[in-house]
Amino acid sequence: MNQNELLQKALETADLIAGGGDLNPEQSEKFITFLHDLSVMAKDARLIPMKAKKREINKIGIGQRASVPAAEGTDPGVRQKPTFSKTVLDTVELMTPFEITYDVFEDNIEGDNLEDSIIKLFATQIAMDHEELYIMGDTASTDTFLALTDGWRKLAVAGGHVYDHQGGGIVVDILGKLLDLLPEKYLRDYADLRYYVSPKFEHAYKKILGQRPTPAGDKFLLTESPATYAGIPLTRVPMIPSNLSATIGGTPFTDLTFVILTLRKNLITGIHRQMSLERDKNIFARMRQYAFTSRVDATFEEVDAVAIAENISVGS
Repeated sequence: MNQNELLQKALETADLIAGGGDLNPEQSEKFITFLHDLSVMAKDARLIPMKAKKREINKIGIGQRASVPAAEGTDPGVRQKPTFSKTVLDTVELMTPFEITYDVFEDNIEGDNLEDSIIKLFATQIAMDHEELYIMGDTASTDTFLALTDGWRKLAVAGGHVYDHQGGGIVVDILGKLLDLLPEKYLRDYADLRYYVSPKFEHAYKKILGQRPTPAGDKFLLTESPATYAGIPLTRVPMIPSNLSATIGGTPFTDLTFVILTLRKNLITGIHRQMSLERDKNIFARMRQYAFTSRVDATFEEVDAVAIAENISVGS
């Protein structure tokens, strides 16, 4: 299903505008699905529609062998118990304000139909904005949008397994080091593992694979073939940047990126069901004004099931 079909399923803009504010439950559900489906990394995540600003997700685990040898008439003398813990989604409120001048409607051949087109464009941008916050959110950031919450990268660095590449260039061994770092118990569901990488990292990795004088190497140069490492797919995520800045060993870098390895089911996003799309007019400025509001958050179910490679130079 292409982007236009997704969006058509997600919302009928005339209905949303006519509502004059809060989306009804059916509209919210469709729009949440649209935001989820248009994402890349967030599309792999477990989506939790929320009825309240905050939600606790209960986790139950065993974590060790529970079986023992059995002997007739003999109590084994041990009892294993499940472990209980919680992950918390605490949503933050986002607003997408935009405006369109009367002149745009008057001078455009679409006329009032232009309103539908522009709202659909902003809906697409909202999906991208949400994913950027999920990935790059950092409460210590000077960017006020990213400072709203801690995203997957910040959580992975704080509580996951970290490999620092120290500004080195892209080599195959980066992916191997991440796989080595991940605790063995998370490798049982091997088919669910994914490397999440920037477009430039993926491109450089395919160039490395393409240098092999084999048909397998040729396909990465001639076709849009998905790349893997040790059978684990690389997922290209446009919202993972390749222009991060840092000074490493006295050398300034402005071309850094990172790679995250985790299970798809370990990613969690939460979106509050109550959304609104409001419209007003500024008759003095001759503008139509709009505001879309939503509440979102993202986390890992188990941060221990995450490995991240930091400070990878895409230009080295």
